Amino acid sequence: MAEVLGAEVIGSPDFVISAPASLNSDEPHGLAFAESPETLEEAMHSNVGAFIVPSSVEDFPKPAMRHPKPRAAFGHLLSLFDRPIFQTPGCHPTAVIHPSVVLGDNISIGAYVVIESGCIIDPGATIMPFCFIGENCKVGAGTVVLPHAVLLRNVTLGTNCEIGPGAILGHAGFGYYWDGTQQARVPQVGNVIIGDNVDIGALTAIDRATAGSTSIGDGNKLDNLVQVAHNVKIGKHGVFASQVGIAGSSTIGARNMAGGQSGYADHVIVGDDVILAGRSGVMGTISDPGIYGGAPCMPMRQYRRVTVIHADLPNFVNRIRALERTVKELEGKD
Repeated sequence: MAEVLGAEVIGSPDFVISAPASLNSDEPHGLAFAESPETLEEAMHSNVGAFIVPSSVEDFPKPAMRHPKPRAAFGHLLSLFDRPIFQTPGCHPTAVIHPSVVLGDNISIGAYVVIESGCIIDPGATIMPFCFIGENCKVGAGTVVLPHAVLLRNVTLGTNCEIGPGAILGHAGFGYYWDGTQQARVPQVGNVIIGDNVDIGALTAIDRATAGSTSIGDGNKLDNLVQVAHNVKIGKHGVFASQVGIAGSSTIGARNMAGGQSGYADHVIVGDDVILAGRSGVMGTISDPGIYGGAPCMPMRQYRRVTVIHADLPNFVNRIRALERTVKELEGKD
């Protein structure tokens, strides 16, 4: 294992590794990593059998491997144990595929998949059981669509994407107007365009545009339960954690990151390299790169000061009331 990971053994080279392990788990034949002074101290008392530690570590009480980048070595270890979901190549006999669909070489289409007219399935694509691919969709080369995902209509997926179970792409955007008697639906006739190497989590929803496109740039990673509304445009290589919501017609730049439960108001514009702390709210334009927090969000340094003051508000109220009483007493003496 040390040879495979490019590491140096400390202690017994014959210790048997059965699986990767987390630092706090109970895996006597597991292999975890520790790289900071705190995690190294915790590792010494852990029930995990062996560790990957920094090259600077001279001695360690457990079987271990020294590596200049323990976290990276552990990532390599995980790749060795990773098992992609297997599906038999070819088309399952229960799949229902419209005669107009263009099927590339080396594809895999699982049981009870439905693919409607005008679709293109590029070479090497995999569509798992119970998926629905609506009319005029394209699944790029090497892309995997996991079970129960839906491409409702006019969705283009780039190459080497992964669409999580139960994700819904291309459903109608949320558009209504008051016609004097009721909320009338605005027809949503646009499409969804997903770039290359995009991962979309389970139960995430990306709505088709009212007109034009809802677009997700190359390399984006969307967690489970993310909502992207109609006509949103996201630049390349963003990361959006669970329960992030992006309202309609917002434009988000490249390399953005958003913590869980963050929200973007409609029609906002956010520049490149903006990071949002969890539960942040974007109410307007953010032009400058940096870390922001709060709702409405503000630069992180300011947000921390506001948070400290917010926690102390009861004391401030008491002090103000005491001052008011003192002022009244002084006024009464006059």
